[in-house]
Amino acid sequence: MTPAEPPRLSRLVPVPTYRDSPVTGICDLRGVDLAGRPLDVEVVGPGRWTLLVFLSSGCYGCREFFAAAGDPQASGLVTDESVVVVTRDADEEDPVALADLAAPGTRLLMSTPAWSAYRVHGPPFFVLADGSRPRVVTEGVAWGVGQVASHLRAARAGSAGPEVPRLTPGPDPGSR
Repeated sequence: MTPAEPPRLSRLVPVPTYRDSPVTGICDLRGVDLAGRPLDVEVVGPGRWTLLVFLSSGCYGCREFFAAAGDPQASGLVTDESVVVVTRDADEEDPVALADLAAPGTRLLMSTPAWSAYRVHGPPFFVLADGSRPRVVTEGVAWGVGQVASHLRAARAGSAGPEVPRLTPGPDPGSR
């Protein structure tokens, strides 16, 4: 007996996940900055758009985002969204390495509870929150600054969403 072949994933894109069922709610965040000082981040509020970028010092794919977060408008990552890099708490992260990676001007929050609140399992991951509604507009694995920037522009224009196929087994149209 031959083992079943895994489903073909050639046509599927892992970004964005857009977990719309149930919709991810948003909340304000609390943690500390790199110096260990308490830091609160307001996400909920009228006219407030926030890009949360969940990163780690041990994540090679996160380096581009650490650099871009220092000046997100110049990097093309955002237009007028507030950008916050969110890492896990100091007992799970290396604050010295984070300080080396974070570009000057980076708003960085160390908060493991934020990862749970936004249902983030691993870095790099992004969440675009509309504080007026309040809800997550789009989210996903962050493959690169350009890819995320393009997706955020589409989301803000209202043309992004759950159009990306789910990774579920089924017939592969290319195998006929």
